[in-house]
Amino acid sequence: MKNENESVGQASRLSELTWRRKLPHYQLSAGYYFITFATHNRLLLKPPQKDCVFDAVCFLDGKKYVLHAVAVLNDHVHLVINPFETLPKIMHSIKSFTAHEINKMLNRKGKVWQDESYDRVIRNEEEFLEKVKYIANNPIKANLARQYKDYKWLYIKGWMKKDL
Repeated sequence: MKNENESVGQASRLSELTWRRKLPHYQLSAGYYFITFATHNRLLLKPPQKDCVFDAVCFLDGKKYVLHAVAVLNDHVHLVINPFETLPKIMHSIKSFTAHEINKMLNRKGKVWQDESYDRVIRNEEEFLEKVKYIANNPIKANLARQYKDYKWLYIKGWMKKDL
């Protein structure tokens, strides 16, 4: 006889993709995600490295996801996306390309990014706007800008700016 939890788990695999490292990750077949990833050992990103990460994230907009918001901060990145591919593939694309480029810029080898990323399914419009506002306010909170419009490494999709 099957364990009740086993059949529930099997049924859920039909509608969502799951993967696990240390943190649990769930991906629904459609949805919006708030994602945060950080540099390895809190490596500080200087403006040229921030440019690299920001440009890479924006380049993939329309190719691997719809980008709604991004902020590249000194040692971490926040995104709100609607993915076309799995989150592990998206994160691999962003992290591997930018790590290679950043290491080249810094004339070094080694990890640039932490292995894990934090991702959260956005459940409704209220939470969606909350996450976008959080991203917009993050550079202000970190004393990197006086207002979100002043921060070079921040993108908020145009129609959402009226709600900030």
